[in-house]
Amino acid sequence: NKHDKTSGDLGRPGEPGMNGQKGEEGEQGMCECTDGADGVDGMPGEKGDNGAKGDTGAKGEQGNMGPKGNQGDMGIMGPRGPCSPAIQSAFSASINQSFPRPDWPISFPRVLTNKQGHFNPLMGIYTAPVNGTYAFSFHLAVAKKPLKFGLFKNFFPKAKMTEGTYPTTTSHKVVLHLVMGDEVWMQVKNTDYNGMYTDTESTSSFSGYLLYPDSFKHFSFAPERGRSQYVVSSFLGLYLYYVCSRDDVQQ
Repeated sequence: NKHDKTSGDLGRPGEPGMNGQKGEEGEQGMCECTDGADGVDGMPGEKGDNGAKGDTGAKGEQGNMGPKGNQGDMGIMGPRGPCSPAIQSAFSASINQSFPRPDWPISFPRVLTNKQGHFNPLMGIYTAPVNGTYAFSFHLAVAKKPLKFGLFKNFFPKAKMTEGTYPTTTSHKVVLHLVMGDEVWMQVKNTDYNGMYTDTESTSSFSGYLLYPDSFKHFSFAPERGRSQYVVSSFLGLYLYYVCSRDDVQQ
């Protein structure tokens, strides 16, 4: 045999051995780094707690006016208001003597009603207490001569009537708009046509009343009944002084 008998052939490699134990941590190395490159951004952290409320800031300037809003819904009906006091005025009176004086307001001293005192029976003049619409009427007996008469407002005739037949009766009604202080009366034309008559069987009367006022603002003068306490215009003052001294007025 040509080979050396003391050394055999190489065997196959052995199995890997087990891991050894972890060695001890080495000492921290020294870092002599300068101006290193920035690292990559870190992940966002968790949300922190709310901070304390800050101080109130200064008041800002007023902004421009906004556009007009839409119309709102209709509100509920409110409670009923207090009633306004009623304005009342009415009178009715008759003559006590036939054939009245011409060209002068006819006296109607026999008062049927004149609660508010707006009619002066001695003078035969009604004075409007308030601006409004009024109705006047008369029912007249005519005897012994014809009758021509008119309804006057502040010296101007508003209605004229003629009754040539006698004995008879005549009636008429007139509606007028008056302002406070206007005066209304009746008068006959002359002594040839003043056949207005009264006796125990006949009555000649003059009446009027307020239909409705223009407004509730008014001044109402209602004098107490007495000989010298009726209110009339200055143009009749002297005549009133005379007739108010008489005691023959029937009310």
